[in-house]
Amino acid sequence: MTKRNIAEQLFNDALNTIKESQGELEKTLSGYTSGVSGRPLVDVIEDQNNIIIITDLPGFKKEDIKIDISEATVEISADFQDEDLEEGFSYIKKERKYGEINRKIELPVRIKIDEAQADFENGILKVKMPKKEIQEDLHIIID
Repeated sequence: MTKRNIAEQLFNDALNTIKESQGELEKTLSGYTSGVSGRPLVDVIEDQNNIIIITDLPGFKKEDIKIDISEATVEISADFQDEDLEEGFSYIKKERKYGEINRKIELPVRIKIDEAQADFENGILKVKMPKKEIQEDLHIIID
């Protein structure tokens, strides 16, 4: 091996070590900021007539999800229970998170509560809420 090849190999080894460390750090930090760590990530989408909230809730069952809606907010909560292992089984590694998550979203406009719809398929929750019609300002004539 030439000195250049040795230097390139050392550089590549150092770079791979840094990349591996970065990946581990990202996994550790993501446990605090996303996933089933208490606060699900959401997309809030608006079209001419609706506000739509989409959030990923992998591993949850439909019956474990609760949605509370007011004219100005939506609160999504769910409980993800730890699985009981069968007798004779034990964990070698346990990284999945369990517990309750909760997210309250302030809506940019008022919505029609009684016309809101929710759909949960393949771990993705979609809540569609029609906007309330904007009431024009009322001008009162003084007698």
